[in-house]
Amino acid sequence: MELLSAPKRIPACSRGADFDCLERRWTIIDRSSMKTDIMKSLSPALALFLLGTFASVCAQTAPPEKAIIAVPSPALSMLPVFFAQDRGLFKKENIEPVIVMMAGRLQAIALGAGEIDYAASVETILRSALQGMPFKIIVYTNAKMSVVLVTSPDIKSVGDLRGKTVGVTSLGGGLEYGLREILIQKGSLNPDRDVRTVSLGMPEQMLGLASGSLHGAMLVPPYDGIMARKGYRRLVSAVDLLEYPQGGIATTDKKLKEKPAQAKRVARAMIQALTQIRDEREKTVCYIAARWKIDKELPEESYDVMVRSFSKDGSASAKSIQNIIDSTKSRLQVDRAVTVADVIALPLLGEAQKELGFK
Repeated sequence: MELLSAPKRIPACSRGADFDCLERRWTIIDRSSMKTDIMKSLSPALALFLLGTFASVCAQTAPPEKAIIAVPSPALSMLPVFFAQDRGLFKKENIEPVIVMMAGRLQAIALGAGEIDYAASVETILRSALQGMPFKIIVYTNAKMSVVLVTSPDIKSVGDLRGKTVGVTSLGGGLEYGLREILIQKGSLNPDRDVRTVSLGMPEQMLGLASGSLHGAMLVPPYDGIMARKGYRRLVSAVDLLEYPQGGIATTDKKLKEKPAQAKRVARAMIQALTQIRDEREKTVCYIAARWKIDKELPEESYDVMVRSFSKDGSASAKSIQNIIDSTKSRLQVDRAVTVADVIALPLLGEAQKELGFK
């Protein structure tokens, strides 16, 4: 487990300064009676929004809570997590994030053992939850799949992949699911019979394309752009084809029971990151270029692919989540009934969305 970075602690206010601050913000003369009068005069939605803001202000007076968040890699696919950290959105929610790098398959083990607080490999966590682990996804960052089927220049249609070899990061994972749908919907091919699928890391897939051992690869930004610059073909973008929630943050049922406010603040930080990324294209492109040390043209291309896959409010459609549950159950041979509510912390996510004015 490799420590990536952690922001500095911010000083906690004293109790007296806290009340002075709140009085200046809220112009409170008679707290109990005035708060009641104000809330009675507001619409329920506005009152809930103000209460969420009030709670956030109050949270700043306490020492920040440390939260260990595991990501599978420092790759661009983890943009919302790093953005929330670097732009101070976790700090705004009084969370001190400790970002660690950990392979997806190990995150479920570490989460169950209490070695980490939150996991960003939600696909792996979902599989573990279907196998009986007490885990819940608290927020989705990607409502769709931001992956592109990149092929050698001689492959001009999906049908041309018949008899050829295509790379994915893991057999049985989300990118293989996306590839299968592309082969079926765009090429009328049988994924099990007409195309050979192999499991390779994305750098190895790029080498495979270059050497000719692969004719296709399922690549996420910026790898698709890098290969396109070398003359390879961006054949199909999965974001145009199917809804498949991917990235996000998950935690344990124990955490949700013992520290629900912390979990909600983590979700709030991620939702605010998604909002800022979507609303501030130029600033986000510059951020990508600086953090991942790539020239501006490639970050622009990557942003334009990724932003179309991002969730607007931290959620994904119930139908798409249920489809993933059902397909994963089938692969794992799980017989019991599992609903969206069994794997997603819907009440907590709904509260976070309402407090931020989404519902």
